[in-house]
Amino acid sequence: MTVSRRCTGVVVASGLVAACALLGLPAGRAVQAQEDPASRAIGYLQTQQEADGSIPEPGGGYADSELFAIAAAAAGYDPKALTAPSGVSVMSYLAANVAGACPAPPADPATSAGAGDCGELIQAVVAAGEDPTAFGGVDLVSLLGGYYDPGTGEYGDGEAFTQALAIQGLVAAGAPVPAAAVQFLVSAQDSDGGWDYRDDRDDPNAATDYDASDTNSTSMVLMALDAAGDHGRDAGGLAWLAGQQDGDGGFPYQAGAGSDPDSTALVVQAIVATGGDPVAAAWTVAGETPLGYLEATQDQDGGYTYPGNTGPDPFTTAEVPAALERLAFPIPFGSRQWYPPRATLGSTPSPSATPTPSSPPASSPPAGVITAASAPASAGGPAPVAAQVQAASTSPSAAPATPTPVTPTAPPATAPASVNPGAPSGGGTGGTSPPVLLIYLAVVLGVGLVAGAGRWALAARR
Repeated sequence: MTVSRRCTGVVVASGLVAACALLGLPAGRAVQAQEDPASRAIGYLQTQQEADGSIPEPGGGYADSELFAIAAAAAGYDPKALTAPSGVSVMSYLAANVAGACPAPPADPATSAGAGDCGELIQAVVAAGEDPTAFGGVDLVSLLGGYYDPGTGEYGDGEAFTQALAIQGLVAAGAPVPAAAVQFLVSAQDSDGGWDYRDDRDDPNAATDYDASDTNSTSMVLMALDAAGDHGRDAGGLAWLAGQQDGDGGFPYQAGAGSDPDSTALVVQAIVATGGDPVAAAWTVAGETPLGYLEATQDQDGGYTYPGNTGPDPFTTAEVPAALERLAFPIPFGSRQWYPPRATLGSTPSPSATPTPSSPPASSPPAGVITAASAPASAGGPAPVAAQVQAASTSPSAAPATPTPVTPTAPPATAPASVNPGAPSGGGTGGTSPPVLLIYLAVVLGVGLVAGAGRWALAARR
């Protein structure tokens, strides 16, 4: 999120690391007025919640509700606390409809996209700090496993979104990813470097069935491969994506279609997943960047409008917030605390501790299985496309850098009178009287402003 949501971001940038501790303030605070684009988009989505807690989706479905939960958690809000006017949260809605959101495999799983449905629901469940092996009375990870064909490596119908979401869900849950499932995606890459929606390599009927490489499928597959620890296809995928960028900085679904928010958001996430920077020179066209496009096309109410439509809608908006946060799927919610309980838009929730949302511990994988833990350590900061391509082609094992989002926590209702309010007000090792505190703080502030002024601009951009 923006630096305004973090006490820590301010004090580190200005050399005032001790200020928060002296005041007894926590490392971060909930935002009072959501001015950052991601929070505004989430705010718009919350206004669209229906009485049952869902986010409406054309033709029905659960993806928009799941993306709302994931985006809210990524931005520092508790998905269980963002409710409709009826008081029902999106997570209550998903738990009540788990059988539809993650259906049991049919007799022939290869005819179904249900594996992708399960994979996306798992990501939402983990985002909310819930257990994907016992959500709504269902073991989602086991259900997902029922879609897997070990002979082909496919999950369900094996289409790009189905396969990618299934792999992302496994990584999010801390479950092992079959090596054959990863290899299936590797083998489906088109010769131009992209992926098509049916995962048919170089589909000979692409001219009539529109099954040529597209930005959405390519981005989702790159995120899945990188999450599973396979970075060997980053070079070709990134090079193909770079060739699709429009002059406005955004990306179309396919060449000639014109930029749209959903496609641009997915490409931003793919760039991040591969260790890139979506505002770097490599992704800048005539001064325009993908993130710049997303910020420029946001409506005043926080929503996003698909080109040609008359106004914003939840379907178009739901994909964008995670990209604005520069986070790729699956977001690693299990690695740290992302939000305090009851953190809502515009609130200052209680600073009480909350358990860190975490994934179930993964057991040692059998032979032929890739796990998220098998991905090598970060290779460093983002690089331009050319550098990424070179790195991927010469050292496929180099893992991308993972962005570290800020973790908003709640402020106390009032500032404490001392570092240790329970200690004596004077003379003790744990207490500092208010006058002494104010004098010391003034000194620290003065020194810090001089020492850290040069770092302010950098921190403000994070």
